Amino acid sequence: MMMDDLPAIWDAIDTLIDDLLTAGCEVVAVGRGYCITPPDGREGIVQLLLDRFGPRDHLIQTINERLRLRGLVIEI
Repeated sequence: MMMDDLPAIWDAIDTLIDDLLTAGCEVVAVGRGYCITPPDGREGIVQLLLDRFGPRDHLIQTINERLRLRGLVIEI
């Protein structure tokens, strides 16, 4: 995925968020980052989803923005 293809990046992030929510995770923007809390016993599927998505460090701000657009945010 090319970093200059913003719509594709948004789609990939939205799919990741949807998959995490479907797996029962709490996924929220916090400050300038985000937090993923897996339900008990589902840590393996969460790690699988994150591994499938790939590196995310360079996307922290974008993931945060996509979560905020959905209202998935905890203000600190």
